[in-house]
Amino acid sequence: MDFQTYKKTLTEWAVDQEPVFIMGPERSGTSLLFQQVSNHPAFCDFSHATVETFCFIKPWLLLEPAKAENYEMRVYLGPENLTAFQDSIAPLIERNKMLTEQGMPVPYINNSKRKDIWFERRYKHIICAFFYHSWKHLGEKRLVEKTPAHIRCAEEILETFPNAKILICTRAPAEIIASHKKRYQKEIELGKRPDDPSIAWLAHSTEDYLKYFNNIDKRITHLFKEHGKNVIVVPYGQLTSDPTRTLDKVFSFIGVDPKLAQNAKVERKEQAWDPLLNKAPQKNDIDVNLYLSGDEIKLISNFNSQNAWM
Repeated sequence: MDFQTYKKTLTEWAVDQEPVFIMGPERSGTSLLFQQVSNHPAFCDFSHATVETFCFIKPWLLLEPAKAENYEMRVYLGPENLTAFQDSIAPLIERNKMLTEQGMPVPYINNSKRKDIWFERRYKHIICAFFYHSWKHLGEKRLVEKTPAHIRCAEEILETFPNAKILICTRAPAEIIASHKKRYQKEIELGKRPDDPSIAWLAHSTEDYLKYFNNIDKRITHLFKEHGKNVIVVPYGQLTSDPTRTLDKVFSFIGVDPKLAQNAKVERKEQAWDPLLNKAPQKNDIDVNLYLSGDEIKLISNFNSQNAWM
């Protein structure tokens, strides 16, 4: 099969697929929702790990040799399949090398020429091939993927997979910020230095978190306006306090029988890396007063009064 025919075949495959992408702010319940969806027998099994591929955020890592930065991409793809995947898109790898030599930026999301970079580097076709090979590796069952940061590139997801379903997790801002601070403290207690780059994502100021939440609020509003039939919001509070009704709604939205999920524990292995994910969603209150100052709580309260984001 020549490469142009291969690209056409991939595009036709992508149109036929209805993958589920789970995204939203970190610490908003994306891992929990991912496990509940992947437990459904219609979906590929991820009992071994809950990976975050970042493939739409950093698609160029799909073109590079195996290394730490693309480890979770390779877990999703199947570590033994990297060579076959890259061989299948060899012309696109060469094209990207040429564009880099010509000075074209590699990242696209924050670039003013975002659409041009996305198109010229053929990131759509690269990502499509990645998911195709992952689909083969995962038993050709329906795909589900979870990367919180993909909220920033939902349009590219829907350009690649027009029939994708996007599940956006949300959670009360105070709880998210407190959860970040709690996790940060735990990492420090385990021996990490406060300036360790691996936990920098847990150490933002409350003001920065609120700016981020405001941007997400705008993204959600835009997605519902432009792609309402592809998008649903799943509030963490509803998922943990009323899991049966919430998951029934989610499964109905993505087009699978909710009743089949009830037998998931019989048909699927238990989650290996986080035992809590083997249990049904449970209410998980966090005492924000332990992690936030009075001024921070007041600032967040003012944010809540001005935004519908919850």
